[in-house]
Amino acid sequence: MPESTREFEHSEAWDEEMDELESKLETMVVATSDHRDEAIPRDLQQMLKVLREQIMMDVVFVSQFADGQRKFVAVDADPRQAVIRPGMSDPVEQSWCHHIAQGRIPRFIKDARPLLREGKVPHTPLEIGTHLSVPVVMADGQVYGTLCAFSMHVHDDKNDEDVRRLQNIAKLVSRRIDASGG
Repeated sequence: MPESTREFEHSEAWDEEMDELESKLETMVVATSDHRDEAIPRDLQQMLKVLREQIMMDVVFVSQFADGQRKFVAVDADPRQAVIRPGMSDPVEQSWCHHIAQGRIPRFIKDARPLLREGKVPHTPLEIGTHLSVPVVMADGQVYGTLCAFSMHVHDDKNDEDVRRLQNIAKLVSRRIDASGG
């Protein structure tokens, strides 16, 4: 089979898999929309677990920007890579999330190590390889925070299409937060 045909088949399979993921997450949003504020972390946690397993990254999280801080609202991590937890926070200006939301850092970084070495991204104590991040934008147009996924190693199979999928899921996350009043 020609290489280009194999790539096309892989792409179709990936699209079907990601469409299924988006459908699962949409169902979660609808099924839990009557929960109030206190349910946000649990519901987001469940959504993030499905997302992380599907895209095979080490950590997936939703952050919130408030009062000059980036707060981790919900986090799902491979148990071997549990480097952040819900409730942790840090200065927003020092976070990649803020810089990505401002357009100063790309939403897709296949290999973050050279950018870290060259000082092109804020310092982090984590050994980040591949990093994906998109803003979570609320219905009123305000940036709530970000939906991020990263791995400690480089994923050669990740690309801009993964960012597009993350954007779609960030819309679901936004709707869930809006519906809960959070």
